[in-house]
Amino acid sequence: MKKTTAQQGLSLIELLVALAIGSVLIVGAVYVFSRGRATYSVNESVARLQENGRYVLSVLEPDVELAGYYGFTNSPDTIRFVSGASPGTVHAVAAQMRQRPVPAAAPVPVANLPGGAHDCGTNFAIDVLTPVQGSNDSFALGPSAGASCAPYGAGAVNGADTLTIRRVETVTAAPEADRLQLYASRLRSRSAQQLFVDGNAPGPVDADNEIHNLVVRAYYLSQDAVDRPGLPSLRVKSLGDGAQFGDDDEVMPGVEDLQVQFGIDTGDYDNDGAVDPAADVNGDGIPESDGRATRYVNPDFPGLDRAQVVSVRIWVRVRADRPEPGFEDNRRYQYADVDYTPAGNEARFRRALMSRTISLRNARTL
Repeated sequence: MKKTTAQQGLSLIELLVALAIGSVLIVGAVYVFSRGRATYSVNESVARLQENGRYVLSVLEPDVELAGYYGFTNSPDTIRFVSGASPGTVHAVAAQMRQRPVPAAAPVPVANLPGGAHDCGTNFAIDVLTPVQGSNDSFALGPSAGASCAPYGAGAVNGADTLTIRRVETVTAAPEADRLQLYASRLRSRSAQQLFVDGNAPGPVDADNEIHNLVVRAYYLSQDAVDRPGLPSLRVKSLGDGAQFGDDDEVMPGVEDLQVQFGIDTGDYDNDGAVDPAADVNGDGIPESDGRATRYVNPDFPGLDRAQVVSVRIWVRVRADRPEPGFEDNRRYQYADVDYTPAGNEARFRRALMSRTISLRNARTL
């Protein structure tokens, strides 16, 4: 007779021990996964903020570098505004196209310009003597700006600067009515640069005489993004058809602060408080720059309109689009003339502060 052997299973105690060990392993795996996912989320958020900040600076940098480029010259002093309606008639020279004449006085609107050219301020569109300009801690473009140049959405971000650049496009164009254009002559670069707006070129267009569209862009911060009201965004007003600022485009949402300082060449290279004689070639009190920034000043610096700007320093503070549970930003941000520490609900957003100093390639030098 064959003997059968009884098979024994796990005892209750052994089963409980196995379940306990398995539960610990599962909990540990879930915890590691959760922490890894949280770390990934944080790293992705930080990377996105840095990427957005770098993108903003990459948009601003070429515009600033090319500010003051006027065809075959970087010296706008001899640019004149003409009109084909009166062939050969000069309606204004560069000094008359300024927004803030020296000494300070109310600017006189240049005649024969479409009304839209003054939307963002009297002579704002044609102030070729001011290749870069800004306003400090407020949305203020040119003098006597109209309602048609108001900021997008609920208004501009309080405490943010603006930055305006002026130049011409690097590519040539055909004469076009109702667009501000520059007639640039290679052979007479210091005497024949002419702005016109009627589509009638002041002279022949060939290899030595070109047409370039005038570029004027004013960067500012709005309280609202296009798809996210309440999320601040960087926007730009651009000179377009009809010589008016009809284009107001979003550059990047999530930019909550823009600060600008201008590097100026005071001509005081020996630090004695006065312009060095060697720097003031024509004796007008304004140094002809050798490209050195002797100090950085805010856009409202007194006498900035008589200084030679050779570089621009820009700060952008970028904010996440959503608050992050459990996160608190208690960092103190100090830059330009800003001293900011997030508080309350604002402390729940991640931020990145980025800056760049950009030299003006077309700053006039000796």
